[in-house]
Amino acid sequence: MKYTIRDIAREANVSVTTVSLILNDKPNTVSETTAHRIRDIASKCNYAPNHFAVGLVTKKTNTIGLILPDIANTFFAELARSVDGFCTASGYSMILSNTNNDPAKDLSAVNLLVNRGIDGLIIAFSQDENKERSTAFITLLDDLGVPFVALDSWIEGLKCPGVSIHHSKGGMMATAHLISLGHKRIGCITGPRGSYTAERRLKGYVNALTEAGIPFDESLVAVGDYQFESGRSAAHILLDRSVSAIFASNDLMAYGAYQAVQSRSLKVPEDISIVGFDDLFFSNILPTPLTTIHQSVPALGEQAWKLLYDRLKHEGLDDEYHQLEPHLIIRNSTKARKG
Repeated sequence: MKYTIRDIAREANVSVTTVSLILNDKPNTVSETTAHRIRDIASKCNYAPNHFAVGLVTKKTNTIGLILPDIANTFFAELARSVDGFCTASGYSMILSNTNNDPAKDLSAVNLLVNRGIDGLIIAFSQDENKERSTAFITLLDDLGVPFVALDSWIEGLKCPGVSIHHSKGGMMATAHLISLGHKRIGCITGPRGSYTAERRLKGYVNALTEAGIPFDESLVAVGDYQFESGRSAAHILLDRSVSAIFASNDLMAYGAYQAVQSRSLKVPEDISIVGFDDLFFSNILPTPLTTIHQSVPALGEQAWKLLYDRLKHEGLDDEYHQLEPHLIIRNSTKARKG
């Protein structure tokens, strides 16, 4: 049976008001003995306040929503845990919604969470090339009535604060590392077309080639979807085009590239150098540890929560987009080009 505040008051032989004052740490004149008795009863019966009822009075539920595109991806799973940790430490609860990279589910998830009475929202957008739908989504977000923060992604025309790694700088660092090892025919496995992160990492790849005086060859760009299988398929395309190195726009696709290389009786890095992006946990424990771009998940989660928390407490703050610095982690998957 779920205990109510009235049940506790009856058992403690005090008024409902007295119980409310004690459990909500409000100023009161209740003796410490009585207060201890009330807390003890509440603890023994696992009492939890009805946040929906509290929210009707205070207009706040101390609950935020987090929308992510792919919880099966270790990066987003770790990101969810990071945000949840900072929410909990600040006295908030978090409701997680996974959209499976479906832009239509972004819209339905926002509506669902707002109807659940969330105080604020953190959202990592699914990639969407449909401009009309993106415009409708921006209108929906602008009319929310609750503060929201963009995480790891962006929609052109949006007005809100946000945070991500500096994707283009990371892509440039990854490609420049391969160039420094003497590679010139460098393939790129990019993420989905229309994806904020993929487009910027690809831009970094192109910029690094340009700075080094290496002509950009569009035939050396293969499109993936940030999943393992697409990395494997894309790597086969690039290997058929005689690349000596591959920059994969995330670690999962880099793992797929490993398999493609090995299926051809080639070796990483002796025959093909590979660089990823994310620095997932598994990247350091592969038989050939992956050289990759590190983005700090705790820092992303902390900054996203800080931006939202500031707006939960204050109105009229700037809608600044923050880009955190990427770091190149050099391991064993890259090697100087032969010859």
